[in-house]
Amino acid sequence: MSRRQNTYGTCTPHRHQLHSPVHKTGPNFLAALTLPNVLTRCWSPRNESPDDEERHNLLSPSSVVPSSLTERYGPCTEILHYGSHSCVRLYARKQSPSIGAPKQLHVVKVLRRSSNAFVRATNRFEQSLSSAVSHPNLLQTLEVLQNDRGETCLVMDYCAGGDLNTLIATSEETLDVSDANCFFKQIMRAVVYLHENAIAHRGLRTENILLTARGAVKVADFGSAEWLLDEVAGGEQAESRIRPQLSSLSSPPRKTVGSTPYLAPEEYRDCAMVDPRAGDVWAAGLVYMAMRWGRLLWKMPCVDQDGNYCAYLRGRQAYEGYPPIEGLEETRCRNVIYAMLHPDPVRRIRASEVLRSEWIYGVRVCDAGKMGW
Repeated sequence: MSRRQNTYGTCTPHRHQLHSPVHKTGPNFLAALTLPNVLTRCWSPRNESPDDEERHNLLSPSSVVPSSLTERYGPCTEILHYGSHSCVRLYARKQSPSIGAPKQLHVVKVLRRSSNAFVRATNRFEQSLSSAVSHPNLLQTLEVLQNDRGETCLVMDYCAGGDLNTLIATSEETLDVSDANCFFKQIMRAVVYLHENAIAHRGLRTENILLTARGAVKVADFGSAEWLLDEVAGGEQAESRIRPQLSSLSSPPRKTVGSTPYLAPEEYRDCAMVDPRAGDVWAAGLVYMAMRWGRLLWKMPCVDQDGNYCAYLRGRQAYEGYPPIEGLEETRCRNVIYAMLHPDPVRRIRASEVLRSEWIYGVRVCDAGKMGW
């Protein structure tokens, strides 16, 4: 038994042992991707008047109260990500003045001030959504405040386990089946929560799936999310906590977003009438295969651009199947992954159906994953 394998048939609590990163040799698409890429995407703007902008600010879900970041969260110790319109920083605050006392860590995403209307609209939407979500497997904004430069800052818990991309890329071997299944079920729990609240994440990838020190999954990055206003208007699915906080915002126009290897094939066609939540299911299927296979299956889901994707389509039609998926031990697991990676979004399985499948129903989630510790 490997050092990270869990035994499900005993009374021993299910825990993950996240290792320290080690260098992994050999070609690996995932290794070329960078560490916590927590949050940067934009939408095209809606035409907004100054009155509209003022109204959005007044209806913001969290009061943006001027405050010193260093007073509340300690000094900035590291820049985790630096983007065009934002940066992500790590702040460390001592819990007591005694020497050697542990530090409390928080991640702060700083949204730079911009004169660009679509950047401002994107920032407002991300601020509202990240503050409104409430699920153990979603990374929630704890507080919204302004720094001394008047920039909006989103404060979040620090995930000491790093991101799933780094865990995969630095593992000496592929993840244990029990670990991969536990992580995957947590991911799908978060996705189902969003989908049932008429929200498509549209940015699922291993870099945006963070881990706590105990192995709980935290899906992050709402910068590409899309709120399906038409569905909410026609029903009462959205939680009372989310719906009022988003109802004052304009739904962003549909455009191709996300990391190319995780994009669904319909993104390269006229996808205006396709439910974007189908793309989340596709991306989640690829995340699972990355955990089990140790690398991405293809670079782009286009027949005329990527031979690996062509091989996948041929394998779906062949009696022998597609080797990487056929290599998954359990038949019920293979069937669900094939259904998640169906090239036709209309025939693709829904996230809720994945969670209810016999395979996932039988997967045990660790206590940390259930509670989001």
